[in-house]
Amino acid sequence: MRQEENTDVSAWDERRFQRFIEENASAFRVFAERYVSDPDVVDDMLQEAYIKFWMNRGKIGKVASPRNYFFSLLKNLIADKRGYFARQSDGYDEDASARLPDEADIERHVMEVEASELITKAVMQLAPRGRQVILMELDGKSLDEIAKALELSVNTVKTVRYRMLKRLAELLSPDDFRMLLSMLG
Repeated sequence: MRQEENTDVSAWDERRFQRFIEENASAFRVFAERYVSDPDVVDDMLQEAYIKFWMNRGKIGKVASPRNYFFSLLKNLIADKRGYFARQSDGYDEDASARLPDEADIERHVMEVEASELITKAVMQLAPRGRQVILMELDGKSLDEIAKALELSVNTVKTVRYRMLKRLAELLSPDDFRMLLSMLG
C-alpha cells in the first residue's frame, strides 16, 4: 500500500483497520497501562478507542500518522475516564486532572513504547543463547543467577552478554541502545 493511502484513514476497509490494530495493539496496550492499572479497564478503553477511531474514520480523513493520531485519541479517552472515575468516587480529587501527563510526557511515553518495540525486535534477532542471557537480565536476574540457571560460568555469561550488547549496538540507534542499557541497569 502506498504511503498516502495509509494516512487517509477514511479510505480504510475492515482488513486495513484490522492490520493497523494487529501491528500496533501491543504498543497501545503498553501506553494505556502507563496510566491505568486495571487490565480490564485498559481492555475497555482500548476497545472504546478502536470503536471511536473506526466510527469516525470518515471525519478523521488524512493524517500525518494514524498511529500518533490513535495515541492522542487514547490519551484523551484515558484523561476523560480518569476524570469521570475521580468524580464518581467518594473522595473526589479536584486536582486529578492537574496530575494527568502533559503533551511532552505523552510524547516521551510514545517514544519509549516505540523504542521498546525496536529493542524487542533487535533482541529477537540475537542467537538463542545470547537472547536468553539478555532477556534474563532484562527480567532482573543477576549475572550469577543467569549463570546458575543456564549452567554456565559467570565469565561465559559475561562474554555472551558483551557480544550480544555489541551486536545490539549495531542493530539499534544510539538512543535506543542507551535506553536498553538503562533497562539493564
